[in-house]
Amino acid sequence: MKSMRHVAASGSLLVLALAAAGCANGEAASDKAAETSDVVAYEADYPVYDSLDQVVKKADVIVQGTVVGSTVKELMPETSTDTDPLANPQAGLSPEEAADTDPVVITVSRVKVSEVLSGDVKPGDIVEVSQLGGERGKVTYKEKHTTALAANGTQYVLMLAAHGPTAPYDLLNPEQALYTAGGTGKIEAIGDAGFKNVGTVKNLKERATRIK
Repeated sequence: MKSMRHVAASGSLLVLALAAAGCANGEAASDKAAETSDVVAYEADYPVYDSLDQVVKKADVIVQGTVVGSTVKELMPETSTDTDPLANPQAGLSPEEAADTDPVVITVSRVKVSEVLSGDVKPGDIVEVSQLGGERGKVTYKEKHTTALAANGTQYVLMLAAHGPTAPYDLLNPEQALYTAGGTGKIEAIGDAGFKNVGTVKNLKERATRIK
């Protein structure tokens, strides 16, 4: 069984949730239910940048660091009075229907900063980074462009947007703003849309200083 729903996760993020509910029949139903999770596939509309310089200039914070933990949360969609369905996914819904809108599942990772390339943070700080998707109960929520940050010692380079002192940061774009740094400091894109030939962490820090 499949169902589809639009939800607005933030002012600039429109999410399409396509839920595929798994089902099992026969004597093995309970065993399969225990092994199989339902999947909700998110499709999100993110800002896209024409160049690395655009991302660097737009980022409030650019850091290198490792994930030390994460928490899966539910984020209720923002309400809007806009009657344009492209701008407001809840346009045309009754108050009761709007109140029944599903929350958006996010994973908030805690990243220990090892190097500050730009922004008002310090090495050793823990910054929270929000990403769309995660596992909650027996349901997996996934967005096809999002690579979840892993607490496995990977050195990430993150280009982040700030949303106030009490809110987590998030990536400006799930692919164009997410990279890894190898032992030599060389930066590699994770997603197919990430920029190539970024250089090293030192190169990127110099670029950020020059641009900002």
